[in-house]
Amino acid sequence: KMTKIRSASKETLKEIAWNTACIVPNHDPNVERWDACGAWIHYADFENHNSDFGWDIDHVIPIAKLRQYKVPRTLWNHASNIRAMHWKNNQSKSNSYPYYLASIEHYESINVTVEKGYNVEEALQYQLRTLFKLKD
Repeated sequence: KMTKIRSASKETLKEIAWNTACIVPNHDPNVERWDACGAWIHYADFENHNSDFGWDIDHVIPIAKLRQYKVPRTLWNHASNIRAMHWKNNQSKSNSYPYYLASIEHYESINVTVEKGYNVEEALQYQLRTLFKLKD
């Protein structure tokens, strides 16, 4: 029974995350999108780290930081804190917040290696600070 609850929960998180990814004009949004760093991701390649288009569920404020801030576990997977991210960008982001490094972005129809810094948008930072009752 626990497995079903977890997998249903993971499927829900997957859908929430996918819906945060950027829809690209003239591309099927059910098949491919861009992550927060502009890397191509393919819906079918969820958690596929052998794919150039694989992606994971990213916690905008990483779980390690939420633990540090003593945010209740029940809030960690709040929809505002979930997004789709190319697996390599998720790895390079690691536990960084709000500034992080990306390692992949799109160039035309392919992904290329980059090293580029990003900041989580101010409005989202504010929303998450409010949700998690953070004082920073």
